[in-house]
Amino acid sequence: MKTRRLFFVCCLISFSIVAGAQMALPGFTVRELNKQKTQISWINPYPSCIQLAVQRSFDSLKNFRTIFSAISPELPANGFVDTKFPPGITVYYRIFYVLKGGAYFFTDTKSPSADSYIARVPDTKVAEPQTTIRIFKKDQLMFSLEYPDYIKFRDSIISKTKDSLYTIDADSVQWRPFMAKVMWKPSQHVYTNEKGLLLIQLPELKQHHYRIVFFEEDGTELFQVKTIRESPLTLDKAAFIHAGWFHFELYEDDKLKEKNKFYLQKN
Repeated sequence: MKTRRLFFVCCLISFSIVAGAQMALPGFTVRELNKQKTQISWINPYPSCIQLAVQRSFDSLKNFRTIFSAISPELPANGFVDTKFPPGITVYYRIFYVLKGGAYFFTDTKSPSADSYIARVPDTKVAEPQTTIRIFKKDQLMFSLEYPDYIKFRDSIISKTKDSLYTIDADSVQWRPFMAKVMWKPSQHVYTNEKGLLLIQLPELKQHHYRIVFFEEDGTELFQVKTIRESPLTLDKAAFIHAGWFHFELYEDDKLKEKNKFYLQKN
């Protein structure tokens, strides 16, 4: 009898050790700030986290969509305020984690409403992904990659470009190329002086034939000077009807020399 009891105790101890060794899902909180704001906060116990996305659904079990991707997913604590959801509808949230090495999982589902805790569905347990990741650009499917190849692609994008990758759902990613801001550089040939008048300066006027076409900011043609006979040439602001930005195309011997814009101030 004592032997049986000892065996039973040993089994309990062994079971407790195994259960404690399993990865515990991280918790998070959902709190309604007002009818148009919901705060989602989380504690991240995984320094190896490389992707963390907040997902939202209106039916608690499926149709989850990513609404926020953490810029620094490895941070131990963070939060996000959701302001873009229809009023009067129960909203459900979960968090999608990806760890170094490829393991990924979803947290339990929660809602700011009363009795909001909803257990995870069985297919969201921690797993090594054996899946295909779809890469989209501007809502168009560009290509699909097996998960190991996607990891290489993602690391290449992060280390070699300034592009961004945003999670759409568990097997879809949005690729957004980096768009550098174009800095406007005033023209050396067509510009406004201190009096607000437009000057056209062409040092090589005698050696070439020049013409210029002026456009509204929306691309509508205003007028053109088919032959520029003097330099500098001054144009009165009255020719442009209103103040604001205008575009121009300057041609030298019927070849486009410069395409730029200028700003005319009000009197």
